[in-house]
Amino acid sequence: MNITVTDQERCKKQLRLEIPAETVRAETNKIAANLARQVNLPGFRRGHVPPSVVKTRFKKELRDEMVSHLLPEALHTAITEKELKVLGEPKVDDLKFGEDDSIDVTITVEVAPEFELANYKGMTLRKRVYNIRDEDVEKTIDRLREGLAELKPVEDRGAQQGDIVTANIVGTFLPAAEIRAGQGEEAAEPAQPEAETPEQEEINQQDVKIELGARGVLKEFTGGLEGSRAGDTRTFTVEYPAEYKPEKFAGRRMSYNAEVVAVHVKELPAPDDEFARSVDENLNGIDELRAKVRSNLEHEVEHRSKDELRSAAIDQLVDRNRFEVPEQVVEKQIDTRFNNFIHELTSQGVDPRMLKVDWGQVRDTQRERAERDVRLSFILDRVADAEAIEVTEGEINQEIERIAEGTNQTVTSLRARLTKEGALDSIKEQVRSRKALDLIIASAELIKEEIEGPGEAAATTGNEDGQAEG
Repeated sequence: MNITVTDQERCKKQLRLEIPAETVRAETNKIAANLARQVNLPGFRRGHVPPSVVKTRFKKELRDEMVSHLLPEALHTAITEKELKVLGEPKVDDLKFGEDDSIDVTITVEVAPEFELANYKGMTLRKRVYNIRDEDVEKTIDRLREGLAELKPVEDRGAQQGDIVTANIVGTFLPAAEIRAGQGEEAAEPAQPEAETPEQEEINQQDVKIELGARGVLKEFTGGLEGSRAGDTRTFTVEYPAEYKPEKFAGRRMSYNAEVVAVHVKELPAPDDEFARSVDENLNGIDELRAKVRSNLEHEVEHRSKDELRSAAIDQLVDRNRFEVPEQVVEKQIDTRFNNFIHELTSQGVDPRMLKVDWGQVRDTQRERAERDVRLSFILDRVADAEAIEVTEGEINQEIERIAEGTNQTVTSLRARLTKEGALDSIKEQVRSRKALDLIIASAELIKEEIEGPGEAAATTGNEDGQAEG
């Protein structure tokens, strides 16, 4: 068999396979002889139909079966002979039969990228070291106290920062003309009213609880309700930031009418031994709670520090090794990331079908990250090859145990599912890649950066209700 390999774009190769006539005839004769022993044809005893008759009566069926036998064999031979690392499904571009019964077929396959692995040892990496202070422990204690706070009615004063205001709220989106009113010369120009959809026309919520001045509460809500008492009615306008979520509020202005139902002040429990036991009955007192909080914080920041270090190493690896990656593999990774996202939504009780989202666009946003993930997997595979990294059965078992613990599954059921899905090799590759990355980090020069405190969480831009927290 003649084999010709032609390089194509983006990790693709085109194979031209010329299967000789004698191979085709031999396979056809074998299939015809087998079929002759099975078919019933008028005028012939079962099992005594001449092969020549079978070839005439079942020409198309014989050819189809012959191709289904020969093509995979020929492709396997070509891949082995040319030492190709084929990924994904091959695509038959063209198949022709010669007058002498030979076959001329062209097939496109995607292969692992060919690249020169850049130096991966001796990287310079910055490692953040978070120092937990007494004040960080106390802040966490205060958050625990907040969680156990009791709400006491406020009757002798108006609402102030930190109070919880309960109100019945009606919000109306302002049309374009009112948005522009009072904005100088622009107000003199006639404004085109915005098209209002039913869900944007009015927001009506009962018994909404708003903590004045709290993180995530827009200043207009705090200012509009500050000083109010039960029975008061307040009217105020909220201007939502352009990046606000949900998007229907983003960049819009809304007029709110709030009927104050009640004002409560949060009464926090004293940070004493009784409070500590209410948090964890196994603790003897507040000192043990502080020690436990400190230990948990130190554990969390150590994990964060390691994750940040690994991310920094990955960034350098990907930046140092620039090459194209196979499209089929990228598409598969996009599917995985997208399906994980959908699974996360459903696990939180959200029905994705009820969301007004362009899911095609959401899927497309995964492409850049998916390409990076795929590129990293090829890099770490090459590193593992270069370092002769092996994975033991014990390490696979430990990984399965880790996944089972993190997903609330039993080890037995998880292993059974992974075996059924043929995913044990994937687990092995994950462990192998992690060991390769660990080796790279171990060889790196680490520059420590001391940071006081556990770091700040990212600020939110809004909430799902759109107005309960402003």
